[in-house]
Amino acid sequence: MQRYWYLILAVTLAMAGCSYEVVAVPETPRPTATFTASSTSTSTPIPTATLTPTITPTPTPAWLVQGPGRITCPILLYHRIDTPKQENRYYVTPQDFESHMQMLHDWGYTTIPLSLLVQAITQGAPLPPRPVVLTFDDGDISVYTHAWPIMQKFGFIGVVYIVGNRLQADGYMNAEQIRILAEAGWEVGSHSMSHADLTKAHGKGRNTLTWEVRQSRLYLETALGVPVKTFAYPFGLMDDAVASRPSKTPATNRLSALAIRQNNGPVCCSTCGGAR
Repeated sequence: MQRYWYLILAVTLAMAGCSYEVVAVPETPRPTATFTASSTSTSTPIPTATLTPTITPTPTPAWLVQGPGRITCPILLYHRIDTPKQENRYYVTPQDFESHMQMLHDWGYTTIPLSLLVQAITQGAPLPPRPVVLTFDDGDISVYTHAWPIMQKFGFIGVVYIVGNRLQADGYMNAEQIRILAEAGWEVGSHSMSHADLTKAHGKGRNTLTWEVRQSRLYLETALGVPVKTFAYPFGLMDDAVASRPSKTPATNRLSALAIRQNNGPVCCSTCGGAR
């Protein structure tokens, strides 16, 4: 069984196409942000998601407190759940995606939000026997129209990482659709304001990096009306200067975040004074 899991995880990561690092952002007081819609946004009609009937539920396994400390929890990364016109590593077809979800269900996995995994590692928290985190970068419309209906069938939830300046843009989820996902139990995180390489952004000045990281959180929270607790580094690229930004606030200069790194191997979790 374990050998098959590693196989499907490797296939999933290959299809998904990139790795990233996620940092939990502490809840602290912050200034009021002003929401200004992008001038390039359009309001063309977008197909609505068609929910599929749920499968016959299996008995819910007991959740037990795990942590603090090391937790075993796969994190799967997806971008677009659609059929590409030509081969593209960022796409997974709806048929393949449903087979992934079917296998996770058959193997007894239960989806959880990333913030709950962070809480379990840092403080301890109730978790199912086999937790898994499903993440979707960029906010592509196919997450709403294709991924969500399939996941509803299995009672799964996910985490969407939204790029601030793509909110309301063609081909991406709008604020109402993201709110619907949040109401269904999904978690919303930030994927920066412009999906820039943040290791180069701080060379343009501290204000640029602050805008990409901290302001993206304020922007999304204002636009969506939901908490934004985690941040996914675009392209999975970061350095010490970038790592310090998501968890720094006017109220504190210390880092109290958890870095969860997913490369082409096991998920590595480190807890200490800051994210690496």
